[in-house]
Amino acid sequence: MSENMVNDFLHLLHRPDLSILTARWLRTTSSPELRTGYHRLLEFASGCTTCMWLIDSRRREHLDNSDVHWLVRDFYPMLRTRLGQHVYLAYLISPAQLDDTTDDNTLPALPYTHGDYCSINQFTNEGEAVQWLTKHLHLPA
Repeated sequence: MSENMVNDFLHLLHRPDLSILTARWLRTTSSPELRTGYHRLLEFASGCTTCMWLIDSRRREHLDNSDVHWLVRDFYPMLRTRLGQHVYLAYLISPAQLDDTTDDNTLPALPYTHGDYCSINQFTNEGEAVQWLTKHLHLPA
């Protein structure tokens, strides 16, 4: 098991026994912090063998749509190039955040496969998120 803390806002943990990389946002972040955190997550993932990511965003009180668009437009396309495999991202969010994301009709409905580089889904229950990730463990990318 390996772990890393990114400043005071993000904790990264790789559990090889579960084949899951967990990123837990510890507080609300500014856009620059969020982007720094995702770049550090990508660096951390480069040293792991898993393509299953659990991203716990429940402590980020508000989802800024410009940050979500940055993820879709800029970050997700980097995954295949940097990691060489399809990545599955299970976002763990609060019910209030779920309401925030359903307000933006310019974002694709979830679950969603983004190009050949990632599949994304969101959950309000961690057990369901882990179950969704593990069902993809042995599927071809």
